[in-house]
Amino acid sequence: MDIIDSANEINELHIKTSLSNRKPAIKSHNGMCIWCHEEPVAPNSAYCSKDCGDDHEQYKRKNG
Repeated sequence: MDIIDSANEINELHIKTSLSNRKPAIKSHNGMCIWCHEEPVAPNSAYCSKDCGDDHEQYKRKNG
């Protein structure tokens, strides 16, 4: 095994560790926006729009 193989193994380990430690994706349980509860969610999202997502993130930062 040479230095390049070792570096690739370390890099792969970093990637696996990073992926396993990421936060789970937020999901809507009923298909409606989890912030406003009025509109259906956008594809691959838990919010109906970027604005609702931004508002929810801002609320979480302020209120823990």
